Amino acid sequence: MDPEKVRFLRSTDLFQDLSEEELTALEHRIPTITIPAGQLIYSPEEPAAALFLLKSGRVRLFRISPEGKSLTLAIVEPGAVFGELALLGPGTHDSFAEALDDSVIWSLSTRDVQEVLLANPRIARRLLELIGQRLTATERKLEDFAFKRVPARLATLLLELGRASAGQEGNPIPLRARYTHQQLAEMIGSYRETVTKVLNEFRAEGLIRFERGYIQLVDLAGLRRKAGRS
Repeated sequence: MDPEKVRFLRSTDLFQDLSEEELTALEHRIPTITIPAGQLIYSPEEPAAALFLLKSGRVRLFRISPEGKSLTLAIVEPGAVFGELALLGPGTHDSFAEALDDSVIWSLSTRDVQEVLLANPRIARRLLELIGQRLTATERKLEDFAFKRVPARLATLLLELGRASAGQEGNPIPLRARYTHQQLAEMIGSYRETVTKVLNEFRAEGLIRFERGYIQLVDLAGLRRKAGRS
């Protein structure tokens, strides 16, 4: 038994209801995969043969538009699962998954998902909730991409990235990682020059500031107004 793996599984929303015996049995079925930053984990049309749990690092889920623009659907943080199409039986992925950082991933085969996870009503319910949340978020992203201008899309992205960062209400929230202007542009389907211009506008308006290469969110209410959430 790997005590560290069992402790981590217990700390995740997906597996928190399992007993010690169930966690131990599950731990033996989960191989560890190390993915370097920038490497694709899967691509569209590849078989969805595994459910992934992120142990460390960050993973970006994204699609490419017919015009060749990249649109980020989600940034997966440690403790979250992705590749959930493996839950629906034989099929293929509908997006790219890319490691933003050097990442450690645990995977469960489709067979293990069906035999261990879906057979447990508590986990099956949480997995169905996950699928629903991911589909809702994807639809919202696609709507933003179609109907919102770059400032609104960028403000929305910064708020989402800031949600995973530590911070107290009323204090600036530093994003947990450095993001280049090119990365931010790819996340919202825009161009680096446009994102640089909008970031400078946000800084001039007191919405954000830059500190040692990190973006800090200073005025959350102002960013929400920019994102159309006020």
